[in-house]
Amino acid sequence: MNTLVVPLQGKACFLVDPAACAGSGDKNKIIDYLQNKKLDCKAIILTHSHFDHITGIAGVKAAFPKAKIAIHKAEINELINPPGPMGDSVIQFFGLHELGLAVAEQPPADIALEDGMTLESVVGAGLGGQNWKVISTPGHTPGSICLYNKEEKILISGDTLFAYGGYGRTDMAGGDEAQIIHSLAMLRENIPAGTHVYPGHDEDFIYGY
Repeated sequence: MNTLVVPLQGKACFLVDPAACAGSGDKNKIIDYLQNKKLDCKAIILTHSHFDHITGIAGVKAAFPKAKIAIHKAEINELINPPGPMGDSVIQFFGLHELGLAVAEQPPADIALEDGMTLESVVGAGLGGQNWKVISTPGHTPGSICLYNKEEKILISGDTLFAYGGYGRTDMAGGDEAQIIHSLAMLRENIPAGTHVYPGHDEDFIYGY
């Protein structure tokens, strides 16, 4: 999956879905990148709570203890004594029992995100967080979100929207096919063509072409 480093003002940045861990052999990859670039991670934003999007949180938080962890309010309980019920079901679905231990090491979230809020209160004032808007897009999971920057024409879509018309699966715990179709229709209505989309998996693309 894709972990994104999103620049803010100066050397500040926020991370989206850090997933590096010992099990995948890249435990320190994200932290090393941030430190080599002398970046200051202000926040860890999660598009949803599936194991493949969260297993790097603890390492980043240890390296940047002031970074706030934020996830949609519908899934914030999944990070209290993780894995939560949905997360555990998904791990069992794939038969990846050993990943339950990695997920269990992750800390709870600091901030509950809601539809329509910006990231200014998460990353801090004066860093450009007000340009990033949270869009609730349930379907893949109840608390799935996208992050939209209208000025820069960027959409970070998590597992809601993939390239070539694909979208996140809905046959696991918490998934809802009707909801994700509704979420995709909402994005189509509100996100203009020409927007650069960074999905949770596979390559980025220009929306609407």
